[in-house]
Amino acid sequence: MSINRLHQLSLEGGRGAEEQLFEFLTARFRVFACQRVWNDADAEEVVQEAMITICREYRQLEFETSFAAWAYKVLNNRILAYISARKRRFDREVSAGDRLGDQVPAVATVRTELKDKLLTCLKKVGRVNRRYARVLNFSYQGYQTDEICRQMDLKPNTLYSLLSRARKMLETCLDTGDIK
Repeated sequence: MSINRLHQLSLEGGRGAEEQLFEFLTARFRVFACQRVWNDADAEEVVQEAMITICREYRQLEFETSFAAWAYKVLNNRILAYISARKRRFDREVSAGDRLGDQVPAVATVRTELKDKLLTCLKKVGRVNRRYARVLNFSYQGYQTDEICRQMDLKPNTLYSLLSRARKMLETCLDTGDIK
């Protein structure tokens, strides 16, 4: 059965025809959107936005050519809006990179070096005292004091003491390259 015929039946009050119309449109729209958008999650979002518009408006409109042509035009408009928004986002990211100029590679290099140095120092701290390294890891991962205390079977004051010592040891290692 054609999209236009299903549309006509749904307007005549056929709930089953309406469900069949929207299932049929959704399946066809997904295929069409995936060919233009290339990201499945984004394509699904575009299809859902188009289907919401169609559901909201299809009963009130008089169609010049056909319901199917109008429905595909709604989908096409949503796809174009998505592509336009994606291009604007990309342009903003590129222009931000241009403003930074030659600093971008330098920043990336500094971050990589800092990360390597931090991992090396964390290993050194762990060799001196495993509890220090665990406390630092839990803290970095965002665990709350009570959660860390429960995991490590510590009292809060002991945790604060360990954390303070571990941070000082890590800071010394980052500054000098050694813990002592």
